[in-house]
Amino acid sequence: MLEKRNGLDAQEIAMHSTLIQKFVLNSNEFKSAKTVGAYHAFGSEVKTDLVIEQTRSFGKKIALPSVEGESLTFYELSSGKYLVKGRFGIMEPLPYGPVDIIDLLIVPGIAFDYKGYRLGYGKGYYDKLLAKKNVYSIGLAYSFQLLESLPSGEYDKRLNAVATEVGIRYI
Repeated sequence: MLEKRNGLDAQEIAMHSTLIQKFVLNSNEFKSAKTVGAYHAFGSEVKTDLVIEQTRSFGKKIALPSVEGESLTFYELSSGKYLVKGRFGIMEPLPYGPVDIIDLLIVPGIAFDYKGYRLGYGKGYYDKLLAKKNVYSIGLAYSFQLLESLPSGEYDKRLNAVATEVGIRYI
């Protein structure tokens, strides 16, 4: 799956990412959220630049994760802040202004299934976060990443929806 995703060219990534983000931006969950937790896309992941820009332009808070030890902490990304390369080479906000309450969480992944389970990169950061917070979560995926079923364990947490370039699948 990762190999297929990494085989997308920049134009395909940009085109599909824009469609996927527009579905999120038009969702009731985004419209009602005061604070959105997103991620800064790495490599061939679905981009989040439009979600980040629009969240700011609507006067909502946008927060991005920073890896701290074995967990994620979200920090507000205000207009004056910039990003720095984090532990895994992913751009992260500086650790100022932690955000505890997130209304909508945008989640990356390698694969997703129809039950809301996801396959991440194996560290369990998002599963740990979802276990602690009561937050509406939407995974972003290219349509080929959405599968009928994935293996899941007792620590895997389900997402509420998955957005692809075809639309949002609510779980």
